[in-house]
Amino acid sequence: MNTILCISRYFIVLSVIGCLVMFGAVTIFAAVAGGNAIIDIGRRGFSLDEIATVIVYAFKILDLFLIGTILYIVALGLSALFLDSRAALPKWLEVHEFQDLKDVLAQSVVVVMLIAFLGDLLEWEKGSDIVFVGGGVAMVIGALAFLLRRTRHSGSPEV
Repeated sequence: MNTILCISRYFIVLSVIGCLVMFGAVTIFAAVAGGNAIIDIGRRGFSLDEIATVIVYAFKILDLFLIGTILYIVALGLSALFLDSRAALPKWLEVHEFQDLKDVLAQSVVVVMLIAFLGDLLEWEKGSDIVFVGGGVAMVIGALAFLLRRTRHSGSPEV
């Protein structure tokens, strides 16, 4: 039974490969979208009326690059935790236990949500619906902050 459990951890390779494939796909998609945005901006011209459009493009493409980066970090973290590949980690990414990876992921989700909300805010025209979107983002960020703080102080969240 011990041998089976030791070998079974290598199934995490499928998760790592999946994250790396998604990282590549999202990054390529973001790069192509960035190229298309540059071409579209060139066709429209460089006028002050197009500033909001350019900013929205930039935020949406930035969001895609960040999601790709998160997938890459998750792949590195999982391989370090389960496959003893700590040498592949950059110096700033310390993953000693699963909670470290969850912390990085939670912080990354907050950044992605904020950038997505900024994109929504720039496209917002009128009405009070943006308040509800912002409130939802704030509640998720607050819950994640509470969980991260509680986990750091007690070692594991008390549920």
